Amino acid sequence: MAVADSFKLPEPLIGASAGYAKLLIGQGRAAEALACARKGFEATEDVRQPLIMIKSTTALSDAFSANGMTDSALVYSKLSHAWRDSLTGLQNKSQLQNQLFTQELKDREDAKLREEEIAARSRNIQFGIIALVVITLGIFLLIFSRTSVVGAKAIRNLSLIALLLFFEFINLLLHPFLDRVTNHSPLLMLLCMAAIAGLLIPLHHRMEHWITNMLVSKNNRVRLEAARRTIEELEARPNEHSGT
Repeated sequence: MAVADSFKLPEPLIGASAGYAKLLIGQGRAAEALACARKGFEATEDVRQPLIMIKSTTALSDAFSANGMTDSALVYSKLSHAWRDSLTGLQNKSQLQNQLFTQELKDREDAKLREEEIAARSRNIQFGIIALVVITLGIFLLIFSRTSVVGAKAIRNLSLIALLLFFEFINLLLHPFLDRVTNHSPLLMLLCMAAIAGLLIPLHHRMEHWITNMLVSKNNRVRLEAARRTIEELEARPNEHSGT
C-alpha cells in the first residue's frame, strides 16, 4: 500500500486499502481500518470504475459499521449498491451488444450462404443448358447424316461446331475442380490447363476426323441411295409408258 501511495498508483492503492481495512477490522482495530478505508476512498477521485468503487465503498461502509457509525455505514452501503447496479447495467449492455454483434455476423454469414447458393444454382442451370445444346446438336447431326437434304459440307461444319462446344464444356466443368485442387494458384492452374490441353487437343483432332468422316460417309451413302432410287424411278417411268 505504501509503494502504491508513493508512486501515485490509485488502483493498486484502493485495492490494497480495502484489503488491509478488512484485515484490521478482523483484528479489532476499527479506527485504523476506517483511516485506511478513507485513504483508499480518497484515491477514487481519479478512478471511477465500478469494480474499484464497489471495493472502496464496501470497505468504507464496513469500517464505519465497525466503529459504530451506522448512518455513515448506511450511506456508503447504498453507494456501494448503486455502483453494483451500475456495473450490472454495464454488463447487461455489453452482453446485449455482444448478442447483437453475434446476430449480425450470423445474418451476414446466412446472406453470404444464400448468395453462394443462388450463384451455384445459376451456374448449374447454365451448365444444364449448355449440355442440352450440345446433346441436341449431336442428335440433329445424327438425323441430318441420315437424310439427303443436308450436304456433306454442312455435316462437316456442324460436327466441328458440336465437337468444339463439347470440349469447351469439358473445360468449364474442370475449371471449378482445378480451382479447389490448386487453391486458386495461377501457376498451378496454368500447368494443369496446359496438361489438359495436351491431352484434349490430340483427342479433339482424332474425334473430329473420325466423327466427321463417319457422318459424312453415312450422309454420302444416304445421298447415293436416294439418287439410285430416283434414277430407278425415272427409268421405270418410260417402261410404264411403253407398256401402255
